[in-house]
Parts: sequence; C-alpha cells; structure tokens
Amino acid sequence: MRRLSQWCFAALLVGLLALYLPALYDKAFVMDMEKTHLLYSPTLKQFIWKEKVLNPPAEARAKAEDHHAEFVYRDESGHYYSREEFERNLPFIYYKNMELWGLLPLEIGGQTFDAAAIRENRRVLELKSNAIHGRAVDPGLYPLLESNPGQARLVFPEDRYRLTPDGLEFINADRNEVDEKLSRTFTAALEDAGFRFPARFVAGKHTILKAYDAGHFIVDATGAVFHLKRVNGEPRVFRTPIDPALGVRHIEVSESRNRDYYGLLLTEDDRIFLLREQGYALVKLPLKGYAPERMDFKVIVDPLYYTAVYSDDATIQGMAATLKNGVLHPVRQYTHTMSRAARSTAQIVRDAIFPFSLSLEREGRLVLKAHVGSRISLVGIGLALAVLAAMRWSRSGERFRRFGLVLVSGIFGLAASAMAFDE
Repeated sequence: MRRLSQWCFAALLVGLLALYLPALYDKAFVMDMEKTHLLYSPTLKQFIWKEKVLNPPAEARAKAEDHHAEFVYRDESGHYYSREEFERNLPFIYYKNMELWGLLPLEIGGQTFDAAAIRENRRVLELKSNAIHGRAVDPGLYPLLESNPGQARLVFPEDRYRLTPDGLEFINADRNEVDEKLSRTFTAALEDAGFRFPARFVAGKHTILKAYDAGHFIVDATGAVFHLKRVNGEPRVFRTPIDPALGVRHIEVSESRNRDYYGLLLTEDDRIFLLREQGYALVKLPLKGYAPERMDFKVIVDPLYYTAVYSDDATIQGMAATLKNGVLHPVRQYTHTMSRAARSTAQIVRDAIFPFSLSLEREGRLVLKAHVGSRISLVGIGLALAVLAAMRWSRSGERFRRFGLVLVSGIFGLAASAMAFDE
C-alpha cells in the first residue's frame, strides 16, 4: 500500500511538473512572437506584412527607423520597407497618419478618397476560433436590450432570458423570479412567426458598448434563423430568408455605425458569409483552406477591397476581393509562413528538456491538453536516465520501475522519483 501511494504521488508530481515547469521556462526564455499582420495594399496591388523576427536581415535593419529593429515590413516581392513606407502603402488603414502627413485626398485607380470617404467605408469583422458556438462559454442567460432606448446610451434591461425546451423564459434580475407575462409574450411572438422550439442557439453581442442594438438571432429546431428585437418593450420577430439547409453553426454579430452588415455567419461545412442588414442577404467569402476549428478569421473592408485574413499558429493566408452585384470576386490570394513557425534555440532546448508538456486551454470550458516534444526530447530523456543510473537504489525491482518512469516522462519523472521515494 505504501508503494502504491508513492507511485500515485509520483504520477501526480509528473502531471503538475509537466503543467508548470514548461510554462515557467517559456516565460523566462522563449520570446513571445505575435502573429504576422498581413494586409492587402491597394497601391502595390499585392499583400504586405509586418512581423517580428529574431534575426532581421541587414536590408530590414537598414529600414528600421526606431529601436524596434526586430519588426520587419515586407511585401510578396521580397522588398523591405520602413514603417512609414509600410503605412503609406496602406492608406485606407493608416488614413489618419496620411491626413497628418498631408497626403489626403489621394487617388487610386482614377478614384479620389478623402478622410471622410475612407472612414465611412471602413469595416472590420472578426471571428476567433475559440468564440465559435460550442467552443466558447455560453452564458445561458441573455440580455435582450431595448433597441429604441429613447436616449443616446444603451442600457441593460432588468431581466435576462434563457432557452427552455418550449420557449423563452424571462427572469427579473432584481427580484430573481420568472416573469411569466414577458415569457409568454416573447414566446408567442416567436411561435406566431413560425419558430419551432427547442431553439438551437442564440447569437448576439451582449454589451452596451456598441453603436446600436441589433437584437438577437435565434436558430430554431429546424435550422431556420429568426431575428428577435425588443422595440419599445414589445417583441419584434423576423423570420430571415436564410436557407435552413445551410446548417448555420455560428453567427458573430457586430453592430457598426455603418449599418451595412449584421456580422459573419458560419455554416456546418465551414463556409463563411457576410450577413447584410439589407434583406438578410448573404455574401459568400470565397476562401481556400479555411479551418474554423483552428484558425482565427478577419475581414477588412475598405473603399475598394474586401480582404479576408485567416491564420493558425504557423501559417497566415490572405484573399483580396472586389464586390460586384453582391458577389465577391477574388483579385489576389497569398499564403505566408509566419516567423513564429521557426524553432528558436530556446524552443529546441525546451524540447530537449521537456519530452511533453500539459496546458489548460479555454474552449468553452478549461481543457487539459498534452503537447508532445520532438525527436530531440530523446536526448533529454537519455540524460535524465543517466542521472538516475548514478543514484543509489536498494532493490533491483524498484530500480526498473523508476527507470521506466523516467523513460516515459524524462525530467518530470526524475524530479518526481527524487521527491516521492525516500530511498
């Protein structure tokens, strides 16, 4: 029994060490490498990017204008730029600097753009991989704001609602009791519009820090998408023309003062669309290789182009398109392996020391994930075994079991063996 408890203690130590030691090592020795900022330049007619690199080439260092020489600015053709040159080639992104530099209005492709025109036609919509329905934390209680508050500022209502198998249930937060009348009113409004319970999910932006309130989108049991708003305290329900056969998986609502798009709509087969406010029309984004489970997504709208940028941990892809008659037509696509994909010396040493590591990651809930090292981890395991072989053991059976512990867990097993066993 004593041996069993020692082995259980050793296994617990291995887990804790694998969770915390690599994290401490990363904070001390591994440089945090942000993702590359990839954008489409309307002046160069190609993609251009900013990224952090460990060893900038001489050409990039020569372009460094300040002490941040580790940041390089480059385009598809391999040309390096200074920060100011980079911003001048992205006039719709850095239009405020362009205005300060006296470069507005500017002319591109025979069209003239001033600051007001650029500001009016700029838009950014994002969808993080960990924000997708089923992967993010669902509050379970949703605030349906008053869409016509009668004042400049939006305010939270005194109630929240939740989904039940056969309706919406409003709960007064001040009294902590169900509001039966309000529940019946909103449930009946949805049913009158053809809603079939139980609902699959609710999509909305649950904050008052936005330009206006667009209400909530609710997907019913058949996959139909309904738009629910609270106007002057009364329900307003619209059955959208979105085809239930699309298999709507997620709607990322993003209310903008431009009031052109409600947000992004993701389907079960990984197609992604812009959801227009006018008629709930969908604009398909023609992407190649988009994998929402592991990629963050962003679309940047400017006066001339729609630029979609999506990336996982190592690769970033871009697609620039023009909108004509409600259809996006790609004009350029590009894939770039980010500098953060290259293994630094500190990361190689990390692999040698730690044969695996554990991490707690949030995917709706905290998930314990294991990360296996590389072949070089065998070197670390060999060194740990050599240290263990030099230690004194009294019984040969124990020796082999501890040998096996270090063999599978390297430095974690060596440390656990030293702490868990008293001989």
